[in-house]
Amino acid sequence: MTVADHVLARRYGDAGPAAPSSPWRTPLDALDWFAVSQGDAPFVTAVAPDGTATTLDYRTAAVASRALAGWLCAEFGTGRPAALGFAPSNDVPSVLTVLAVLRAGFGLLMLGPSDPPERRARQLEAAGALATVHLPGTGAPGPDSRALPHWTELPEPTAALPALDPAADALYFATSGSTAASKLVAQTHLNAVANAEAVRRHHGLVRDDRVLACLPIHHVNGLHFTVLGTMAAGAHTVLCDSFSPLAYPGTLRTYRPRIASVVPGILEALVETWRRPELPSDFGYFVSAAAPLTSRTARSVAERLGARVLQGYGLSETTNFSCTMPPGLSDDTYRGLMLDAEIPSVGVAVYGNEVAVLDPAGAPLPPGEVGEVCMRGFNVMSRYVRNAEATREAFRDGWFHSQDLGYRVERDGRGFFVLTGRLKNIAKVAGETVSLDEMDRVLRALPQVRDAACVTVPDRFAGEKIIAAVVLSGGETDAAALTGPLRATFAEGVLPAQVITLPSIPRTATGKVLRPQLRDDLSARVRD
Repeated sequence: MTVADHVLARRYGDAGPAAPSSPWRTPLDALDWFAVSQGDAPFVTAVAPDGTATTLDYRTAAVASRALAGWLCAEFGTGRPAALGFAPSNDVPSVLTVLAVLRAGFGLLMLGPSDPPERRARQLEAAGALATVHLPGTGAPGPDSRALPHWTELPEPTAALPALDPAADALYFATSGSTAASKLVAQTHLNAVANAEAVRRHHGLVRDDRVLACLPIHHVNGLHFTVLGTMAAGAHTVLCDSFSPLAYPGTLRTYRPRIASVVPGILEALVETWRRPELPSDFGYFVSAAAPLTSRTARSVAERLGARVLQGYGLSETTNFSCTMPPGLSDDTYRGLMLDAEIPSVGVAVYGNEVAVLDPAGAPLPPGEVGEVCMRGFNVMSRYVRNAEATREAFRDGWFHSQDLGYRVERDGRGFFVLTGRLKNIAKVAGETVSLDEMDRVLRALPQVRDAACVTVPDRFAGEKIIAAVVLSGGETDAAALTGPLRATFAEGVLPAQVITLPSIPRTATGKVLRPQLRDDLSARVRD
């Protein structure tokens, strides 16, 4: 990777500026502005599983995050760069903790609440985190974890908080199912601002808008779209603890959001379980991301719920969104790109980033031809943490290379993108990104397994599910019991849905797994 490649991939336009056109340079700038201009306006309403709600206004969010930031600086010092780890839940204290860590100038490693301890430990080591923090009454995510006090117990900070550098690391997300340093994405404050500005512009968010969210905020989509994105517009996030198909319709009626952030599995559950569906009259649309959306699901939502689904696409490396279907399309255009298409489109490039389909030599391909989907712009990460090799591989010829395959469609004078597959062996199970290569390695390391390989098959509710094929070393080992050792590395929700014993794994002459052939074989066995 040359310096020019890295710099160009993080700029917008051939000779564009080095920062997005936004009033803010860090997410905290937006919070502080709205704390003054509309302090009593609701910022986040967190809805618990029993339906009780807690609302945080902009003024309180600014005061509380400042008090907590002062405590963090007193506890962990003011030397920067430095990182802390935190496993947030979908609640007000977690949102305040995220804002406080960012305000204090720490890089924040977003840990999964259900991640195995070994996985967390490796991520913390990779990020060079000083320690972890946790909320009182919750489990400590690490041995050095310190419980945060309630912000009302803290005085206003007397010492000045560190000045925030917009180009400094703000957030770290683990990607590709990695448990090691090779795939920790470093996002800057400007990356967060760029995505928030893109969300604001694309959806026309304003103060009185409500966005309903139930995706976990330790994920890039849950944090950037439904928390930081709405905050940068002065809008109102309604944050559910989790998704419940029985409670969700009532939440829609109670809070009347204009936009709801979902994944395809949520939409499938709604059309399947909502007996007499009726969306609020002022409801706009669903935004679906994190897993592929099928045209069948989009049609079901249109027919059963009378609503549109705008599919979005992005990566942790591109700070959530690179493309999203535009609102306001004509009925014919929406039908052609979403309802009647073999593969629904992920939309157009959003503000602050460019998307192109390139051939193996890095040349742009004409519409309709499949190539690698590549991005450049303000939303592109700064690097993979402590892995120069992976960063060099990702940044080439002034573009970030996603390893996703797709093509461009010209419609109504705009370029719409369609994704067809992946170069990398990655699964997306219910929004969780999982490395099939890593799962293969864990299985192959077991003494009772001679060979193993994993594939994905479509799943109506999770988007994809993983099927593992194993060749046993001998004996009568129960193949299903082999998922047990995987729990030390992978979250419960992404474990293989089935483990199937085979006499051999199909491979090339050079030893590479023939995944398409294996997928066809396993899919047939699953159907049978």
